Amino acid sequence: MTHTHVAAYPLSPPVRDRPQVAHPPAPGLQLLRFAAVMAMLLAAAAFLQSSFLTVSDIMITGTSRVSTDDILARSGLRVGQRLVTVDAARVVEHLTQHPWVAAARLDVSPAGRVIIRIQERVPYAALPYRDGHLLLDQTGVALAVVHGTPPVPVVVADGPALRWVRIGDRIPSASLLDAMRVLAALPEGEVTRGLRLRVDRAGSVMLTTVDDVTVLLGAPPGLIGRIVSLPQVLSAIRRQGLGVRYVDLRFAGSVILKQGAPPSRGGVRH
Repeated sequence: MTHTHVAAYPLSPPVRDRPQVAHPPAPGLQLLRFAAVMAMLLAAAAFLQSSFLTVSDIMITGTSRVSTDDILARSGLRVGQRLVTVDAARVVEHLTQHPWVAAARLDVSPAGRVIIRIQERVPYAALPYRDGHLLLDQTGVALAVVHGTPPVPVVVADGPALRWVRIGDRIPSASLLDAMRVLAALPEGEVTRGLRLRVDRAGSVMLTTVDDVTVLLGAPPGLIGRIVSLPQVLSAIRRQGLGVRYVDLRFAGSVILKQGAPPSRGGVRH
């Protein structure tokens, strides 16, 4: 018997198993797709510019001292105006020109609601000025002139007299800023209406409490440490009813108590 050997060769894969070769779309199809995308973009831009997107509602938050009517008038916004005309940066610039407005922000929704968020300045101290007092925020910005007893502590900073102050401006006084920093370091329970604090040209600090106890705190070196001891000293004086009207804390490690009026420079004059 004769055996015949047949060489084996790999068979070509079926047509359906062959990898598909991607063919680039015809130039005409590419142009058609590009035209469709551009048409959609132009339509979207036209819609944004149309009268369909308008300010539907204006809400103002964060105000307690400034009227919402004043805020709305300063913003220049109105219901019905096109959203595309709302310039948030310009609105914020106008609003922060108000003396009582520390910061402002606009939130604008695609539905047309505009929220104006206001952060107001808070009266922190009062500075004697002419026949009244200037209300100041913690950074020394003049907020208003009040007459009678101010609702916040009174600070006096020795130096040139204030001839003229524009409401909304920051008082240009280094001594005043020193006084504000001292006020911020005082025990929270003492910082209230009726407190009087004075800083002289050398930076020496003196205060008179609501119950008319005058305290000499002295010069800046070591001042914070003396302020820390203040609550304990005042608490002991009040608890024991000693009738002390004058406390000297200027000297490290000692507390000098005196009854009656302090020396001639002991009171805070304004």
